[in-house]
Amino acid sequence: MKKIFYGAILISFSILFRTLWHLAPNVEFVTAASLLASFYLGKRYAVLVPFISIVASDLIIGNSNIYLFTWTGFLIIGVLAIIFEKLRKIKNLAGVKKIALGLSFGLVSSLWFYLFTNFGVWFLDSWGMYPKTLTGLISCYIAGIPFLKLNLIGNMVFIPLSLFTAEKIRILNLSSKKKFFRLE
Repeated sequence: MKKIFYGAILISFSILFRTLWHLAPNVEFVTAASLLASFYLGKRYAVLVPFISIVASDLIIGNSNIYLFTWTGFLIIGVLAIIFEKLRKIKNLAGVKKIALGLSFGLVSSLWFYLFTNFGVWFLDSWGMYPKTLTGLISCYIAGIPFLKLNLIGNMVFIPLSLFTAEKIRILNLSSKKKFFRLE
């Protein structure tokens, strides 16, 4: 039951950062939530948290036919989070090294999302903005660079901040006799 509660918190923050607390295009908490879900809640939540977050927030803010690529893109990010969790366990990483691994995850996730969704924009281009040529695809990728930059900045802030916060809560929990806020 606690995992559902914490999963719901991650989903809520993800939705809020895509709707009410929207800072800039492609600055989102969904990627950080995927990693937190994987590190603290398990494989199932690593995929469910981003998927539910993106679908629910798209129902609020709307989306175009690109949703096929954004939803799939975030499902893959959830799978990447599972892979990064396995790396963390194999290498027994904690503290600063865990945050460094999280930053690597943020970089890989941002690049994946940029490459995949911009391909989707070019492939599904119903507005006729990009010709169906290699030049059109390259033009689409060039036009997406500002969104990649914002996504990278968001992930480089949200991931370490959220991992640091989760670790502090975990340490407080371990040192407390009350066990009021258990993550694992």
